[in-house]
Amino acid sequence: MEIDKAEVKEEQRKILGDYIENLRNDKKLGFNQLALKSGVNVRTLNEIIYGKAKRVNPFHLQKIAKALNVDYKEFYRIVGYLDEDKNEIKSNIDLEVAYKKIPLYASISAGYGACEADIVDFIALPAVKHFTGDVFAVRVNGDSMEHTIENHSIVFIKRDVEVPNKRIGAFLLNNEALLKRYYVTENGVFLRSDNREYPDIKVREYDNFVIVGRCVGSVINEDDF
Repeated sequence: MEIDKAEVKEEQRKILGDYIENLRNDKKLGFNQLALKSGVNVRTLNEIIYGKAKRVNPFHLQKIAKALNVDYKEFYRIVGYLDEDKNEIKSNIDLEVAYKKIPLYASISAGYGACEADIVDFIALPAVKHFTGDVFAVRVNGDSMEHTIENHSIVFIKRDVEVPNKRIGAFLLNNEALLKRYYVTENGVFLRSDNREYPDIKVREYDNFVIVGRCVGSVINEDDF
């Protein structure tokens, strides 16, 4: 599940893309320069500019606006994320005025909850719905969950909640931290990779197995919120 919820109409997507392109040209920024300066990956930036992204991540719009030195609310207004009368962000896209900072840990494969020293940054998130409660972020290293979750993505984990069958969660298996899909079958419990080149991992009775929490969101290449 992605952070953004609302589907943007095609006409609005085209207006947004044209507006960003005009700003980019005015500032004499190359496409790759804008991608580098904003921290939004080339594929995502291309989809936004050419109107292919039906669901536009509001964090991406903030980053692009910052790189172009414009108010991100102008972008929000174009795609309908802003209440025109109140000049406030609409709540139906899971964004509110109230934000909270959550810790970002270095890697899903390196004891992210072990000590404070593992924290590499803090991320501001809207304190609503899936992001209420004890939520943390962690960088993904590896391609075992592609193409559901790309390598180098950041995933958001809600700690100490149930992970339903066949849903993605964070787990500790014999002190190794893993991001996998949770499978409960008549043959036992398995941790499955969405990249089927990786074999299933069976959780055995003697294993030290801990369900850390459920994956409630992800973003691609979010290096600087």
